[in-house]
Amino acid sequence: MLATETDVAVAPPTPPTKRRIRWWTLPILGLLLATGGLTVYRLQTKNSETAVVEAQAPISVRTVAAEEAAIQSWVSSEGTVQATRFKHLAFDVDGDITYITDREGRNLRAGDTVAEGELLAQIDDRQLQAEVIRARSAVNEARRQKGVASAGVAQAEAQVASARAQVAQIDAQRQQAASALRLAQTEQQRYQQLFDRGAISNSDLDTRVGTVLDAEAQVQAATAQVISMQAQVDTAQAQVASAQQQLQAVESQITTALTELEQAEIALEGTRLYAPFDGVVAYMNIRENEYYSLQSVSSQLGNYQELLNRVPIVVIDPNNFEVVAELSASSRDRIQPGQTTLITPNTTQLVNANNSLVETAEAGGDVYSVTPAISPGNRSIDVIAQVSNGFTNLQHGESVTLWIAVEEKQSAVTVPLNAVVFRNQVPYVFVVREDSVVEQREVTLGIEGLDAREILAGVSPGERLVIEGQSGIVDGATVRVVSDNLRARGE
Repeated sequence: MLATETDVAVAPPTPPTKRRIRWWTLPILGLLLATGGLTVYRLQTKNSETAVVEAQAPISVRTVAAEEAAIQSWVSSEGTVQATRFKHLAFDVDGDITYITDREGRNLRAGDTVAEGELLAQIDDRQLQAEVIRARSAVNEARRQKGVASAGVAQAEAQVASARAQVAQIDAQRQQAASALRLAQTEQQRYQQLFDRGAISNSDLDTRVGTVLDAEAQVQAATAQVISMQAQVDTAQAQVASAQQQLQAVESQITTALTELEQAEIALEGTRLYAPFDGVVAYMNIRENEYYSLQSVSSQLGNYQELLNRVPIVVIDPNNFEVVAELSASSRDRIQPGQTTLITPNTTQLVNANNSLVETAEAGGDVYSVTPAISPGNRSIDVIAQVSNGFTNLQHGESVTLWIAVEEKQSAVTVPLNAVVFRNQVPYVFVVREDSVVEQREVTLGIEGLDAREILAGVSPGERLVIEGQSGIVDGATVRVVSDNLRARGE
């Protein structure tokens, strides 16, 4: 019997329930997706850069070794070389140059030595010689006239003395006459009394009266003589005064004549140039038979270098030089007497080239003085440096550059200037390790010299520093050293 199929009733499927997505979740979901994507991108970029750094070839650099050495910080200014002792020799008059001293058959020239008091050159002095002779003659004539005037004074004084003696003698006679008069008057009075008593005759009284009259006449005559002789004294005294005036006038003439003689002798002396001391001729700007003009020198007083080329002779002591320079007033607090100085030709490019300052210097010394006052015109100070070595390389009046070591250390860790780089105003150096990997280090700087810097912290002597190629390297980069000099300052 066939099995009978059983009909099973199957319920129809239930349709799925439809969920509603809220709208405010969409922005949050977008932000999450963006953040994840950015993170993945950054990780991929970092891995890519690392792979590039690891894969790229080493960068070629040049290095030098830091060393322990002396270092100085310098200030400089143009200056003028001057011999400590020098003399400009110039004639005081115009004229033809008739004489220049000889040296081994030739005329004196620059570089020759001279001895103190030696006659070096002379101008034609014939006219001045004549003026000197005339002035001496005038002095002699004035002195002769003084002798005559002095004799006149003496004679007048003698006359005064003689007249006074006569006055005294006559005055004595007058006094005797006056005494005789008084005696006669007394006798007359006594005889008058006797006559009044009838003791004597009239003739006796008349005799006494006549005696009185004679005495009075003698007194009057003596008085007149005294007055006359006193007038002679006054006349003699007037003659003395006149003679003394003449003497004073002659003495004034002598003074004038002596002054003219002195001026003539000075002018004559101005035709000759003598060596003021033992030294060397630094400049010789005259020749025999040339005409010398004072104006040719005086017109150059404002230009010292040109003056040196016009003044007839300049004699110097070649064993002592100094340099006079003007520096900015802002440097005054940094400059002190005793600081080291170097002197180079007046061309700064020589110092900035491969040659160092010491190699370029012609001479050296130290600061001698610093003026405390500031020039109001250009706001500068005057500095004088004494030269202690290199005298033969210098010339009086030469323009040079004066270098002053305002800071210096005898022992410091130093590196070339181009070994230090600044990033965000912070100084760094790139040190190359033994494995040729670069290490970027922050350093502390000290004294800055012309071609090197002092490193106070961050570098040890002997460490190799990159001086070329810093722009292409980063901390941790591998480099290839193409030049490794012990010192390559400024290269």
